[in-house]
Amino acid sequence: MEKKTDPKKEAIRLTKLWQQYGPNTYPLDLDELVSGAILTSDFSDNLIIDRQRFDSFEGSLVRTNGTRKWTMLLNSQVRNGRRRRFTFAHELGHFMCHRELRNKFEDSEESLNDFRDEIENEANTFASWLLMPANLIRNEFGSIQWDTEALREIGNRFECSLQASALRYVRLSPKPIAFVVSRDGMILWAVKSETAPYMASYCFGDELPEGSHAVSCHQNGEVGTERQAVGPVWNDLRHAFESQYFDQSGQGYQYTCIEFQ
Repeated sequence: MEKKTDPKKEAIRLTKLWQQYGPNTYPLDLDELVSGAILTSDFSDNLIIDRQRFDSFEGSLVRTNGTRKWTMLLNSQVRNGRRRRFTFAHELGHFMCHRELRNKFEDSEESLNDFRDEIENEANTFASWLLMPANLIRNEFGSIQWDTEALREIGNRFECSLQASALRYVRLSPKPIAFVVSRDGMILWAVKSETAPYMASYCFGDELPEGSHAVSCHQNGEVGTERQAVGPVWNDLRHAFESQYFDQSGQGYQYTCIEFQ
């Protein structure tokens, strides 16, 4: 059995084809990319896209027994268009990187957000690198200040969710920034750039730190989208700026953008 393919390299390869020989327009048209860069190439495997209603998953990739024919099944009933796009790119990641490992992939909201599963994490990496190319992020957003307004701009530019946009931007940024996802005052997960300092409140289960703008917004029911200066609450020595965004899906997520001074 062949080894899996590097998701970053595959995403970069398709990005180069799109930017050099395709329309080079963004948000990326995934259907056109598949038609132009995969279905008309010398791929030994065939891919069919099928959108319909499914009750048990958001996306799936299935091989027809004994053939090199694959069908990508996408749940048309998912209301969030950005989530549908990311699921499409995620399943494409399985096709490009993992089709020699399994004959079937099936993804729900839980598996799409499972950062502990190596295969699913790689498919997410492929999707984020493909939908949000590094060259465009650096050229268009490299000099912006990091707050929820910037986060919304990035999400709108690439038609990606705020979480996916934040993960991609923070990991690319040379600035000392971080992004924290919490609910009910407890951190669910967080990501910080390479230049960001140590953060005392960063891991799953940590409470939002006292004195932070984040905990004040949580306790007082404030919207908190305005950029606010805070003292050394996330790090013992570094002051920071914070801004908040409360998810409107009803799941109670609070997103905090942090830029250290």
